[in-house]
Amino acid sequence: MPLLMLDTTAARLEQLAAHDDAAIRAAVAAHPNTPPDVLRTLALECPGEVLGNPGLPLLRLAHPRLMLDWPRATQLGLIRHPLAPRWLRRFALTHAQTEFPVALATNPVLSPEHMTTLAAHSAWQVRARIAARPELPHALIDTLAADPDYGVRMYIAARGDLPESSVARLRRDSSVFVRQVLEQTQRT
Repeated sequence: MPLLMLDTTAARLEQLAAHDDAAIRAAVAAHPNTPPDVLRTLALECPGEVLGNPGLPLLRLAHPRLMLDWPRATQLGLIRHPLAPRWLRRFALTHAQTEFPVALATNPVLSPEHMTTLAAHSAWQVRARIAARPELPHALIDTLAADPDYGVRMYIAARGDLPESSVARLRRDSSVFVRQVLEQTQRT
């Protein structure tokens, strides 16, 4: 039996959003009748439930800026979540403030296209987050091994799965720090 009935009213859901029980608050965040302001309040605590809420697509149609006007910390938390929808990922990918693509780069479920785009981002912090991803394809490892920022190259040098072409390039790196990280990684 579901925690909340499908016909629970928006007014009742608003009351339950302040309940002491985290499971009740999560059920409110996932309920299709939950008002947008209540979703906003619960989104940081229950990002998966808000993103999986079956009413969310309809709410976005009624309120096109629905999540875009929410607090920055909430937006970043939703962008980092594996359930972040395509439109929210696109928003983060093209956002002018670096913290948004950085948040997307830490999302555990990224498409190869997004990884490639983020690996070419102008901000080194974004490229560094991509360089640290465990499932990075060898082509991107090779690309980031030649990154103009030594911090990104250090993340690459610290990988245990370097292709030989990247090892050879990093052994000749202009940064002593990158070469030291590579040497340490290659020993272990």
